Amino acid sequence: MEASVLSTLFSGIWGHFFTRPQNLEPYKQSWTVITGCTDGIGRAYLEELVATKGIRKLFLIARNSTKLESLSSYLKETYEGCEIKTAIFDFEKDDFEQMPYELQSLEVGILINCAGTAPDRVANFANLPIGLSSAILRVNLLSCVKMIELILPGMLKRDRGIIVNFSSITGWRPLPYMSTYPASKAAISFFTDSLGDEFAHTNVKIQCLFPLLVATKLTQYASEDANLFVLDTKSYARQAVNIIGNYRISTGCFVHDMQIAFGSLIGFNLFKLFYVPFGILGIHKKRFDAYRMRVIETEEAKSGGIKSE
Repeated sequence: MEASVLSTLFSGIWGHFFTRPQNLEPYKQSWTVITGCTDGIGRAYLEELVATKGIRKLFLIARNSTKLESLSSYLKETYEGCEIKTAIFDFEKDDFEQMPYELQSLEVGILINCAGTAPDRVANFANLPIGLSSAILRVNLLSCVKMIELILPGMLKRDRGIIVNFSSITGWRPLPYMSTYPASKAAISFFTDSLGDEFAHTNVKIQCLFPLLVATKLTQYASEDANLFVLDTKSYARQAVNIIGNYRISTGCFVHDMQIAFGSLIGFNLFKLFYVPFGILGIHKKRFDAYRMRVIETEEAKSGGIKSE
């Protein structure tokens, strides 16, 4: 146990403070494709790539046309030389066979799979809305598989590329009352690790990031809730982009590495014994319910509606 803690501590310190970042210069003339880019970690990661790494050729995929158009305009106005292609695609509802097959012929240097969804409540599987669990698997897992299916062959042909798949610490172990979401994230981690072995002999770098808590709509933490344990998206993205392609599996940031290191001092069975009743069914359920109410009230205020007491 102590050896595991020390190993994680050492890896975190070495990886974030002493390892030289990847040189992304060879990727600047190729396209960077990113899904789930209009909000949360995906948007922050995208902007960090553009602002600090000089990435300018972008293929952005999202389901909300208004947000995507706004993001595209913002990037062009803020960062000189941006060349942007966009595609509207809803990984939950649209037919995967209708995806933009331009991606197969496009010279893609970097692929960031960040599209994701999660239940907006803490509940057992039977009490979730019908179709939600299937949607989680489609958006979180199958979207990632399909994107790689389209883009990886070209990367292998050119013998150059970086793929980053976003997972989550929830995929570490099975967690009741969350079920499908951790399962989808665990599958992403397994899938990424397997691909890493299969293509280790090539110059295609495949990475899985599994952040802990970050203040996003998905985790139902507002940006003002960010603290030592819940990072804001910009702080997380700054560190995650700095280690792009350097480690096959990583939390993406030093603070999360430290949380993993000290959390490993507690065995999972003991962790689960206390975390399920007090964390998931206690703190998180109340927080999720409060967040949902806050969103409803905000939407009603925007529409001019008055909620009756």
